[in-house]
Amino acid sequence: MKQSQNLYEYTLQILKIQFLSGAYMPGQIFPSQRELCMQYNVGITTIRKVLKILNQEGYIHTAQGQPSIVTCQTSEKKYISFLVKRRRGIADAYKGLELLMPVLYREGAKRCGESEFKYFRNLLGEISEQMSLASLYKQANLFMTALLRPLNNQLIMDLELDSENYLHIPYIPIPGMENPFALSAERLKVWMQNAIHQIENRQFEEFHDGTSLLYRASAERVDHYLCALSRYTDEREQTGDTITWFRTKDRCELYARLTMTIIRRIMNGEFDGHKYLPSIPKLMEEYGVMKDTASRAVALLNSLGFARTIDKKGTVALNGTTAISGSIDFSEPLIRERLTYFMNALQIIALTAGSCAASFSSFSENLALFMEDRLSAAQGSRTTPLSFQILMSSFIQMLPCHSLKCIYSQLDELIIWGHYLQAADESLFPDPCHVSIAMKELVQAAKNHAYLAEAYGNAFAAVYKDVNTVTSQMRL
Repeated sequence: MKQSQNLYEYTLQILKIQFLSGAYMPGQIFPSQRELCMQYNVGITTIRKVLKILNQEGYIHTAQGQPSIVTCQTSEKKYISFLVKRRRGIADAYKGLELLMPVLYREGAKRCGESEFKYFRNLLGEISEQMSLASLYKQANLFMTALLRPLNNQLIMDLELDSENYLHIPYIPIPGMENPFALSAERLKVWMQNAIHQIENRQFEEFHDGTSLLYRASAERVDHYLCALSRYTDEREQTGDTITWFRTKDRCELYARLTMTIIRRIMNGEFDGHKYLPSIPKLMEEYGVMKDTASRAVALLNSLGFARTIDKKGTVALNGTTAISGSIDFSEPLIRERLTYFMNALQIIALTAGSCAASFSSFSENLALFMEDRLSAAQGSRTTPLSFQILMSSFIQMLPCHSLKCIYSQLDELIIWGHYLQAADESLFPDPCHVSIAMKELVQAAKNHAYLAEAYGNAFAAVYKDVNTVTSQMRL
């Protein structure tokens, strides 16, 4: 499937950025395969493929049984060409992150206590005029990262780290142009002081607006810089979709991603009328997967209530509301881990959906009618992840940029693990009445585009609240 290719491309691209920015010097010993696996949270097969390409392209020299040696000679021309090609992808990433990150920083700020404020003041006190530009940026990054920790969500931390890696653009001096990334100690102090003051005084909207402005200003400076660089190379920026730089990495295995793809097809009505799902050989051919992957995907569809395999006939698609066959041990570490992935993804979506929906330019009548039909069919169901997936199908279609579509599609894949909750005690589930009301309000907002952002935010938040109630009672 395409996602596995993106993972190796992502790792290769980030490493090339490191080479081209001078992070690795010629003659230096390159990190081992194990170290790279841990740093980028990828498998050994991915790293070996990346190292083979880096060796072929002259970035490193590898020899059997010996550590790899950095051989890349950084040149301005090479680095400029690399940056110019990424211009469109960088602009797209900034556009998406401006809708996501300020909201997450604001929500983290709301949860900050005295220990966080003490840490912020210590960071502020360490800033001096003698600090290098890199050290100043490090202080700022430490501050922003600390804001996210109270959310206790590893996916959010990964999103921040991956965005930093992708958007890292060291300065190459250009005649007549000042360093657009220059940051003085005084300027950083003022910014941090204002941010701490706003958070301590619970001026969260002011803090959010200031952070949004920060992303917008950074995007403008970077784009101006890359535009200036384009005059020094014949390279042209890449067109079309850019690389997926945010990865949920190993949190959703290939068979689970295939299962999620088939669930989307079921949710979109492709198999209405009790049509049989594609056979295992057909799935292997269509998605380019091995037999074991296709077989495990079908088995998971059965266990989650989205399919029923009939001996010697095939597999019939179901609506996902069927009780899970067999028992699920919620104390099993793997099940708890997967439900944590689900809740982390759910939290990001619930917090940021309103902000992203505010960017929607239009909403087709057909899409609104489709949502109404699907949500009506799911009414009264206690399987709240099902309601979430119906919302996600329309939501992702409306997102304004490639980076957001990629991020939300990956979060959508993790929702699959929430279907384990179908096996939970029914008495743990709250009355779905308020969720149904939120869904109806969303359909009405979609029809006339009024209050669409608020309606999406309320609907996702209502589902998350119900699911959180269940998992809290289960002490997951």
